[in-house]
Amino acid sequence: MTGGRGRVGVGRFRWAAVALGVALLALVLAGAWLVRLGRGPGPRSGDVAVPGLGAPVEVLRDSFAIPHVWASSVEDALFAQGYLHASDRLWQMEQFRRVATGRLSELLGEVAVESDRFLRTLGMARAAERGLPFLCAVCRDRLEAYVAGVNAALEEWQGPLPPELAILGVVPEPWTVADALAIEKVMAWDLAEYDVGLLLADAQRRGGEAVLDAVWPRYPAGAETILGGEAGSPEPRQPRAASHALPEELLAAARVPELARGLLESASVLRASNAWVVGGSRSGSGKPLLANDMHLALGVPATFHLMGLHAPGMDVVGVTIPGNPGVVAGHSAAVAWGFSNAGVDDVDFFIERVDPADTTRYLIPGGSEPFQVRAEEIRVRGREEPLVMRVRETRHGPIVTGVEPRAGSELLALRWAAHDPSTSSEAILRMNMARSAKDLLNALRLFRDPHQNMVFADTAGTFGYWMGGRVPLRRNGRPPLLPVPGWTDEHEWTGDLPFDEHPHAIDPASGFVVTANQRQTPDPGAELITDGTWEPPYRARRITELLNDLSLHDAASTHAIQMDVVSAFALKHREVAATAFREADEGARADSLREWDGAFDRERREPVYFYAWMELVRFRLARELYGGPPGYFPMSALDRMLEESRVSPSITTGAVREAVANAAAYRWGEAHLLQLDHLLAPVRALGGLLGFGRRDIPIAGDPYTVYAATHTGRFPPFAVRHGVSQRHVVDLADPDGSGGFILPGGQSGFPRSPHAFDQLPRWIEGGLVPLPLARSRVEARAVSQFRLVPAATPPP
Repeated sequence: MTGGRGRVGVGRFRWAAVALGVALLALVLAGAWLVRLGRGPGPRSGDVAVPGLGAPVEVLRDSFAIPHVWASSVEDALFAQGYLHASDRLWQMEQFRRVATGRLSELLGEVAVESDRFLRTLGMARAAERGLPFLCAVCRDRLEAYVAGVNAALEEWQGPLPPELAILGVVPEPWTVADALAIEKVMAWDLAEYDVGLLLADAQRRGGEAVLDAVWPRYPAGAETILGGEAGSPEPRQPRAASHALPEELLAAARVPELARGLLESASVLRASNAWVVGGSRSGSGKPLLANDMHLALGVPATFHLMGLHAPGMDVVGVTIPGNPGVVAGHSAAVAWGFSNAGVDDVDFFIERVDPADTTRYLIPGGSEPFQVRAEEIRVRGREEPLVMRVRETRHGPIVTGVEPRAGSELLALRWAAHDPSTSSEAILRMNMARSAKDLLNALRLFRDPHQNMVFADTAGTFGYWMGGRVPLRRNGRPPLLPVPGWTDEHEWTGDLPFDEHPHAIDPASGFVVTANQRQTPDPGAELITDGTWEPPYRARRITELLNDLSLHDAASTHAIQMDVVSAFALKHREVAATAFREADEGARADSLREWDGAFDRERREPVYFYAWMELVRFRLARELYGGPPGYFPMSALDRMLEESRVSPSITTGAVREAVANAAAYRWGEAHLLQLDHLLAPVRALGGLLGFGRRDIPIAGDPYTVYAATHTGRFPPFAVRHGVSQRHVVDLADPDGSGGFILPGGQSGFPRSPHAFDQLPRWIEGGLVPLPLARSRVEARAVSQFRLVPAATPPP
């Protein structure tokens, strides 16, 4: 009896073991399938027949999988670019499109509904559609060629789709010209002063004029400007009438949902960027040098994609944006250009009042007019029926509250320059074909958004700077940071600042121009651009110092400046920090801070003490200022109050003990960790298996070093999610032999591809990848080659 039960038990165990083995095998096979998805396709070879191409196109890739396209026409080159973008970055392009159109809920379900409501209200895709009639015929043809290339890749796709699309069960729809234009709007979004105005209004509501004055943005008096000279003292801020204050519930409703914020930032040019140009008189080669590193949210995949485009009339290399044609910033054999954010305030909030006699109308001077209402259907994964939302618009733009108003309530409308038609894609394509600095500037005239400082140079020796993008002019002068009444015409937009009146400099006597988001000019007219929200001058100051350290520069010394990790911000405040540490009986650490050179190397401990203390001082000062839980209090406000000795010793000294307790265990590289996030990384089983994202990478720099790295968090370890999205250096005496480019990741959007992160070590430690223009040099670097050829046209 016992033995029989034992045999049955053994049999059951064996069946259980077999079942477990089958299940484990299924898991292993599923895992292997997912890993294969993550690796993506291997290199192409031979001929690939695709419909819509005019003539064969050759594609050569180097060891970093950076493609160079050789075509017999510009249209065919852009067709191939679209094909390659889709091949390398299809998931990223789909993500960009879903953000622009507010269709995240179709992928992610209920978690994305709030974000889709915001994005539909913002209406970036609608704004892109409005721009279609403003495209010139040639530009339209070239955008259509690019789109045809994307769709050819979708039609010809072999093997599994990118893992994100396969997991979510999404087959991308055909790409459109409007999709390409919508990416301009996504890129422009983070330049809009959306948050600042609301945060200032919240500060006023909580603390009144005293708190508002403390946090109001001001460019420092005496600080450097792009065009030389020092900024004067800012004009006093005029108190704002209490009757125009925003109610608390309105502020809460207008905040950007976190998912939407993160995805918008992943495709947005942030405030911080460096771009400078050196003339031949300061260059060892006698020709201009140009350097550019644009600062964005850092994630997976990298925002930019490197490429060379070679066709009659177009011979250019540089950074491209998947989903949009052309090279955004780069160089040819004749010209080079780069961008930094100009800081233009191109968004205003208008408080609208409902007509008391008719809640379907709102007040305007002399009467009222009806809200424009549109219905938006949001399809949600897991729901059978779509959600329907109503978006109301006024003459100023969409109502961002998304709440049906009651009689007498106030609503907030968003006036954003990017809602208007743009010709920026045409501008970029014209830059790609420029043969002189004059050609670049003529192209820049068409650039509308996002607004940018452009530095440029040509092989004839001309170099300089010109601010591009639309600068709205207001009836009452300076841009209002706080929301303003919409029922009057006092704050209406009356036109744009003429291009020829934009800040600019051609061949300046200084021998170089540095842009790092600082104020453009000491002239009071600069306040037509923004009401003080330029970035502080620390990066610009450090770049200028390093340029002046040598009489002549080359590509190597220029790239060394890009990698510099000395913070002028820390040097300014280290004495205050050292004094606080000394008064708190931390003598050894006080001496170390006082002797510190301000370098944010990964092995140093002083940066950890400095920021652990600085963040605590900021928190305690904000708490004191607001008389309770801290509100909006940016580092710029603390910077100004420390400079003016308006922070009490009880706060500066009192923060030391807690700072030491939190910082003692770390060097800067252990406390300052780069997080390369991915939308699906939070799904840990998939994220780990597929390699979505990279986390906790030690990184140098701070927000104010040339090697920019912006962190978040009050206590170490700090998380770094914003920084240098690309680097570019070129000497126009030898564009093929000098400098190069680098990304914080790689070319491929497939997370386990060998080219997903192969540029990352060089990006962290220093070094550039050459992107030559000469065919012979490209061939010498090529490791794979294939041709796109026109597919045979079927008989009618």
